[in-house]
Amino acid sequence: MEAEKKYSNKDYKRLGDRIRSNPNDVSDEDLLMLQHLRIGYKEPLAIIFKSIEKTAYRVDRNCICTYRVKRIESIISKLLRFPEMQVNRAEDIAGCRCIMTTTEKVYELYERILKNKDKLPFVIKGTIHDYIENPKESGYRSIHINAVLKDGDNRRIEIQIRALEHHNWATLVETTDLLFKTKIKELGKNANHDLFEFHRLLSLPEKALTNKEKYFIADTIIKYSYIETLGEVYNRNYLDVRAQWNKMRIQRNQFFLISTGSDGIPDFIGFIRFEEAEKAYFERFVNNEENRNIVLTHLQTADFTKISIAYSNYFLTFNNTMIKILLYLSDAIVNSYKHNRLRAFNRYYQQYADIVSFWHEKQKLEVRSFRNDRIALNSRLIREEWTNSINDGIKALRRIAYDMHKQLTFSPLHLAPFISMKRMQRKFRKKHKLDE
Repeated sequence: MEAEKKYSNKDYKRLGDRIRSNPNDVSDEDLLMLQHLRIGYKEPLAIIFKSIEKTAYRVDRNCICTYRVKRIESIISKLLRFPEMQVNRAEDIAGCRCIMTTTEKVYELYERILKNKDKLPFVIKGTIHDYIENPKESGYRSIHINAVLKDGDNRRIEIQIRALEHHNWATLVETTDLLFKTKIKELGKNANHDLFEFHRLLSLPEKALTNKEKYFIADTIIKYSYIETLGEVYNRNYLDVRAQWNKMRIQRNQFFLISTGSDGIPDFIGFIRFEEAEKAYFERFVNNEENRNIVLTHLQTADFTKISIAYSNYFLTFNNTMIKILLYLSDAIVNSYKHNRLRAFNRYYQQYADIVSFWHEKQKLEVRSFRNDRIALNSRLIREEWTNSINDGIKALRRIAYDMHKQLTFSPLHLAPFISMKRMQRKFRKKHKLDE
C-alpha cells in the first residue's frame, strides 16, 4: 500500500511526538500525513463493511450498518489522551458499526462471526471487548472487535455491534456534548460530573434505580434546562430534515451519506449502489475542509423515523432515550407526591407540564407540516411512515401521562400536592385552550 511505502513506523512515532508537543499548532505537512493515513483505510474498510453488513442482515432484517473514518481532530485528541499510542497502530481510525434491534440479535451476530470466521475475508486481532456484559463506568455498552484483512493488510478496522437501545444512549451523550459544549464522551466525569452521572443513570435498567437516583435525574433536567435546550434545536431541525428526506427519491434498499458540522445542521444524499456511495464518501472525506462528521449508512427499508432515531446525534431529533427521561421524571413526581414533598413535587410537575407543552406544540407543528406537504400526501410510503411516527409519539406521551396520573389520586393525606397539581393542570389547559 502507498501509505506504508511512504511512511515508516518511525515516521509515525515522530508524527505523534510532534503533535503531542504542540497540539494547537499542527503543521500543514503533519495534517497531510494524517490525511494520507486515513485515506489508506479505504480498501480494507470497504471490504470488511460489505462482509459484516451481509452477515448482519441475515441475522436482523431491521438492523442498520454504517462505517466511518475518524476525524483528524478526534485522532489528535486520542493521541493526547494516550501518550504511548502510535497513531498508525490505533485500533479505531476506521470502523464499521452494526446497530441491531435487540441485545439478543447483537449476540446472535457476534456468535455467527465467530462460527463463520473461516469464510469471512478478515481475521480477528487482539482482545474482543464485550462492554455489554461488562459496561464502561460511563454506562457505554457495545461489543468491539478488531479485524484485519486476510490478504496481509495490517490496518485494523474496528467492528462495533450494539443494540438500538445502547446506540440511542450513546448518541444522546454525543448530542449533550455538542449542545452543552462538554466532552463527556472523551473526558468522562471530569468533563461535567452532573451530566456524566445523569447519562450513567440513564444507561441502567429502570428497576436498578433508587428513588434518590430518579430525583437526581429530574433535578438535572431542571438545573440544565435539558429538555428545553434540546427541544429548541429539535424544533429547528426536525421539519427541515424531514422535508429534505421527502424530496429524495427514496428506494427501499438504499445507502445514505450523512454529514453534520458544528452548526448542527445535517445534510444527506441517497445512493442505490454501494460503489457509488463509497466513492462519494471518500470524495467528500478528502475535501472536508469544514471537518464535518461524515458517516455512510445502509438501510434495506428506507424509513425516516428509523434513520433519525439511529442518528439523532446527526439529525438532532428525539430518540427513545428521551422517553426514558420522561418516565423517570414521572416516577419522581409520583414519589414526591406520595411522600408529601410539596416543593419537590411542584418543581417536578411544572417541569413535566413544560415538557408536555413543548411536545404538544411540536405535534401541532408537525401535523400542520404533514397536511401541507404534497410529496408526503402523494406518496403512500412516506405518508404511512410519517403518520405512524406522529401517532407513536402521541401514544408514548399519553401512556406516560395515564400511568402517572392514576397514581396521583385524591387523598386527605396528600391534599397539598393534589391541590397544587389541579392548579397547574388548569393553567396548562388554559394555555393550550383545551377547554374550548
